[in-house]
Amino acid sequence: MNIGVDLVAIKKFHKIKAHDYKHWSRVFSMLEWEYAFKDGLSASHLAGIFAAKEAAMKATGLVGVENYRKFEVRHDKLGAPKLNLKGSKLSLSHDQGLAIAFVLASTKK
Repeated sequence: MNIGVDLVAIKKFHKIKAHDYKHWSRVFSMLEWEYAFKDGLSASHLAGIFAAKEAAMKATGLVGVENYRKFEVRHDKLGAPKLNLKGSKLSLSHDQGLAIAFVLASTKK
């Protein structure tokens, strides 16, 4: 198992608006974008998803801006985050203006 972790300041995402998707489409999928803007917590959601992608890149060794879209964060009916990486585990948390993500991945590519 490989581990990746990332910590992000939520305030960096406060300026992002729903109509900014074209600019951010290199990082976020439309599914992630729609989830982030479904309620009034878009900055927290975007920060958590971004942290998850960074942690996934670290866990898999696929580090680089060209790899953000290789990973997608989905949420189950209860809101638990899942990563589209087979055999991986994802944990996200938000508190005190920070979002943190931990990813365990079964293989390193």
